[in-house]
This record gives sequence, C-alpha cells and structure tokens, in this order.
Amino acid sequence: MNKRTTTRLSDPIRRAIKPALKTALWLISIMVPVSFAVTLLQHWGVLDYIAHALEPVCRVFGLRGEAALVIVTTALMNVYSGIAVIQSIPFTAREICIMALMGLLAHNLIVETLVQMKTGSKGLRMVCLRLAGAVVGGLFLNWALPENNTVSMHGMASGHLPFLQLMQNWLMGTLWLTFKMVCIVVSLNILQRILEEFGVMKILARWVSPLLRPMGLSTNTAFLWIVAYVVGLAYGSAVLIEHRKENKISAKDADLLNHHIALSHSHLEDTALYLAIGVGLGWITLPRIALAVIAVWTVRWMRMK
Repeated sequence: MNKRTTTRLSDPIRRAIKPALKTALWLISIMVPVSFAVTLLQHWGVLDYIAHALEPVCRVFGLRGEAALVIVTTALMNVYSGIAVIQSIPFTAREICIMALMGLLAHNLIVETLVQMKTGSKGLRMVCLRLAGAVVGGLFLNWALPENNTVSMHGMASGHLPFLQLMQNWLMGTLWLTFKMVCIVVSLNILQRILEEFGVMKILARWVSPLLRPMGLSTNTAFLWIVAYVVGLAYGSAVLIEHRKENKISAKDADLLNHHIALSHSHLEDTALYLAIGVGLGWITLPRIALAVIAVWTVRWMRMK
C-alpha cells in the first residue's frame, strides 16, 4: 500500500471519529435514562396497569390482553424487551406474528423519534406515522393470517426479579449496549467516509437507485437507506446526522427518507430476532416496506397540492 493510499484511508478515519463519538454519546445520554425509567416502571407494575387498561384495544387486533404489555414495552424500549416479555407468556404463533409486525413498526419511539428530529423531521408526525403504521399492520395481519394457526408458543414463567438483581441485569445490559453502539456508530461513520473517498458511494447509488425511485426517494439517499435497512435508526443515525450537517442531503430528501425508514428499518438484526422465535419472514417484512412506500408517496402527493 503506497503513501497516497494510506493517506486516503487515514484522513477519512481521522475526520470520522470525533463526530461519530459525539453522536454516540448523545444517543447514550438519551437511551440510558429512558431504559432505566422504563425498567423501574416495569418493576413497579406500572406497565402491567397500562397493559390491563389496553386489553379492549388488543382484541381489535385478535390479541389477548397480555399482548398490551408486549406492545407497550416494545414501543417504549426496543424489540429485545418485547421479545423478553413474549418469552414469559404463552402466546400462539398467530399472536406473536401480529405483535412482531406491530413492534417492528413502532418500537423504541422515544429514542428513534429524537434521532429523526435531529435530522429535521417533526417528532409528533413521526410518532403518529409509526403508531398508525402499527395499527394498520396489526389489523392487516389479523385479517390475513389463518385463524387455525393456534400452535402455542410457551414461554418461561417468570415473576418480578428482586430489585438488586434487576438493577444488576439492567446495568450489564446497558454497558453492553453502550459498547456495541459506540463501535457500530464509529464504524459506520468511518465506512461512509472511506466509501466517499474512493468513489464507492456513487457506484452504490447507481446500484440502489432502481429500487429507490419507485419508492419515491432520491438516489442520493442510497447509502443512508442501506444503513437504515441493515442496522436501523439508532445505530445508523450518526451517518444521517452528519449528512444533514454537511448538506450532503437536502432537508426535503432527508424528511422523505425519514418517513420511509420510520416504518421500515433494521431488516437484518430486528427481523432475525423474530425469525428465531418462529415468525414468518414475509409477514413481517413485506408489509413494512409497502407501508413505507405508501407513506412517502402520500407525503409527495400532499406537497404537490
């Protein structure tokens, strides 16, 4: 490797680390207090109370009342938390599939909404969009899934953990999540800058653009779209935030992309988690993409009026 190539590699790495760490720390400063608060609410039984109050709503989606605890936990935290609740209650495969789609459409709302606000989209609109998507997705699967899909998915019975053990589990989980987030955010930012330096971004845009145009998205969102689809909003936020700061993507294009990825992101990790507990790939992938495309074209249509 000659000196010029080494410089072309080292310069993007040097430029990427500082803003990536800054974004990672900002995300951590939000995620840790939110996670701690929700953990306490769950320990104190507040989420159980909310779940009980939402039981009549769950029936609309073909779910029993306990499903509300899964939906609320997933919406406030992440799909990991929702799956943890699923594993403690004996749901049917049909119920798990419906909850999976609803959770993938509306999860980690506090953190991910703040991320999207940081890139210029309106927070309330993003929350309403994702909640509406979860409602539509849940109603669709309740209509589409066969009624005879009643194989019981038995979870492990689990009561409330002692407070000290709960805090220990939370601390260990938070430390691991923090480490993983810093590594992913920094790595993605470095990768993005290296790809730009060597002209790979333009090639990537050409490859992905045939998919993006029918979705109503600009071709200059290609890398951001790929990042969101692979690692999600929280982990990929550093790249999107830096693109906006450096004016590599317009506010209009960023907002349209946010409408899409609000409903359809993290098709690798989050999807794999649900596949591991027996959910069908098509049921939790195709509806998300379809709803995301509809959302973008609806926004484009409204802007033309």
